[in-house]
Parts: sequence; C-alpha cells; structure tokens
Amino acid sequence: MRAGLSRTWELLTLPAPARWLRRADRRGLTGPDPGAGPAVNAMLAWLVRAQERSTSGAGGFAAHFDLIRGWGASCPGTTGLAAATLLRAADRWNDHALRQRASWALEWLCAVQHADGGFAGAGKTESAPFATGQALLGLLAGSDAVPGAEAAAARAARYLVSMQNPDGSWPGECAHDTQIAWALLEADASLSDQGFGDVAQANLRWALGQQHRNGWLANCCIDDATRPFTVTIATAIRGFLESHRLGHVLRHLDAAVMAGWALVAVQRREDGSLPGRLNDKWEPAVLWSGLSGDAQAAICWMALYDATKDPAFLAAAKAANRFIRRTLPVTDDAEQAGGVRGSFPIDGDYNRFRYVTLGAVYAIDSNMMELALDPA
Repeated sequence: MRAGLSRTWELLTLPAPARWLRRADRRGLTGPDPGAGPAVNAMLAWLVRAQERSTSGAGGFAAHFDLIRGWGASCPGTTGLAAATLLRAADRWNDHALRQRASWALEWLCAVQHADGGFAGAGKTESAPFATGQALLGLLAGSDAVPGAEAAAARAARYLVSMQNPDGSWPGECAHDTQIAWALLEADASLSDQGFGDVAQANLRWALGQQHRNGWLANCCIDDATRPFTVTIATAIRGFLESHRLGHVLRHLDAAVMAGWALVAVQRREDGSLPGRLNDKWEPAVLWSGLSGDAQAAICWMALYDATKDPAFLAAAKAANRFIRRTLPVTDDAEQAGGVRGSFPIDGDYNRFRYVTLGAVYAIDSNMMELALDPA
C-alpha cells in the first residue's frame, strides 16, 4: 500500500522532462537507428559530461543523471570501468583528450582508495569487493599511464584476496562476482607471483557450482535472487568469458555458451531488447528492459561469436545494440543527449528515471566491438 502511494506521489510530482519522457517511452521506440559510429560519439560526449558534472568533482564519474534529483556523486567502481572504456576508445581513435580524461579518473581512484586497499560501492563508505574489482580493472588498464596506479592495483588485489570466503565466493555469495575473478586474472598477468590467479580460479569453481542444467546461474542478484536483474546475469557470463580469454579453461567457455544461448532465446525479436529481470526458467519477470543488461549481453554475445563463430550470437548482439541506439535521446538537453536510460520505459525499476553511466560504458564497448567486427 505504501509503495503504491509513494509511486503515485512520485508520478504526480515529476519534473516536466521526466513526465514527457515517460509518455514518449510508453509509445514505444519511434526514432531511427543512428548507427554504431554516431552513437558511440554521442555516448562518449555524455560520458565526458558525467565526469565534468559529478557532484564529487575531481575526476571521478557520476554514477547517473537523475531526471528528478540531477547528477549523482562519483562512484569508484563505475569510474574504474569508465576509465578502461575511455582508454580503449582513445586507442581506437588516437584521441589524446579521452586518454587524459581516463588519467584524471584513475588519479581520483588512487586518491579515494581506502587504507585496506578496497573501494566503496555506490553511495557507501565501506570497502566492497565488487566495487573494488571494477576499480581494479580500470587501474590495471591505466597502470602504464598514471603514476601510482600499479601500486594501487596491487593493494586492491590484495584486499580482494583477504576478503575471499573459504569456498571461493566473496561476502554476499554472488555469481556475478566472476567479474572480480576476471580482474584478479588480469592482475595475475601483470603483477605475477602473488597468487592472484589461484584466488580467481577458486571463485570461478564456486561460480560453476551455481549453474543449473538449463544454464541458469543462481545467486545472481543481491536484492531478489528469484528474479535477478539481467545485467547481473550478463555480468556473470562476461566474467566466465573474460576468464576463458585469459586462462583458456574450457569449462568457463561452456558455462558462458549455455547461459548465452538461454539469453538469445529470451531476447525480444520485435526490438532486440531483453526483459529487465528473469526467473530461473529463463522466463521474463518484468515487462521493462534494463539497458545496462542489454549492452552487457551484447558484449557477451559478440565474445561468444568470436569464440564459436555461431552467427546467431552476432545477430543477437547487433539487435541489442540497435535497440539501445534507438533509445538514445535526440535533444539539445546536455544532461540527456547521448545518455543511456536505466530502463526502457524510463519508469522501469532498474535505475528508475535515470540515465546510467554504467549503461553508457557497456553500450560504448558493445558498439565499439560491433564496429571492429563489421567496420562498414
């Protein structure tokens, strides 16, 4: 009852831009596909604004732009992933300005690292393994460019080692912590002889134990394990894929193929989107789509295409990317132009009424992967 009243009050008091976008989204997708290249340019421009307008300042990336409350504070995990994406884009287009922005982000990360080596999650003050794994990926990507980044990465990796449970999981026991394992395998490749790879493999063994015979990955959401967000499922799959890339363990690829195929089966053929939450039978649990999940799934599908050469994976990835591109706002409003919604429609329950920096990061990566596979 209270939740319903709260939702009604929210809708009655929405600012005009949020009311307009809610009405527009409920009419469905109406805009054209701008193409991967123009979309990446627009999303990169929005990402720059997320760095410039963070309420924390100093180089980190705001976690989101909220249509009701405005820009958010910088998030260490999001900043780490955003920095890594900017470095990939800078290398692709030889863009010094993007490289400089990534350096500012990594300098901010070094400054906010906790004494225990960890980083705080969004809106939190205590170190958290998942956020630390995200930050670690950024620090490793920029370790050659930013003084102190390699040392900060080593401290972060040691923190993750110290926090691992005896069964290989981390506190919270989430299957999408395979992203942490991926980060530790990256650390093991550049910071050798510290045992980071063994810790990563222990987590991956635990995560494999969470997979059901139908490919489902249990314990994939901290707020509702019976209906996890699609983005957390796709993040678990990506952790297996990146770990296979680094370690060539066939079981990791097999796990990703099983779950990746299940996601292809649930993809909506009319527009390329995925339901924002799924149940353990791979059935839609909501009508809205979470765009961060669509983009992360597209990344996984393109990696699976690269590994298996199955064209169905590439087709699914391209369809998801087209869906995301068609949702990008075409507007002179700098806070919205090029932004990636949390949900479509905008009032879905994943980052409701927000443009999400992590969604932009994943969508930039997925579209850059598409450009690399199909430059035309």
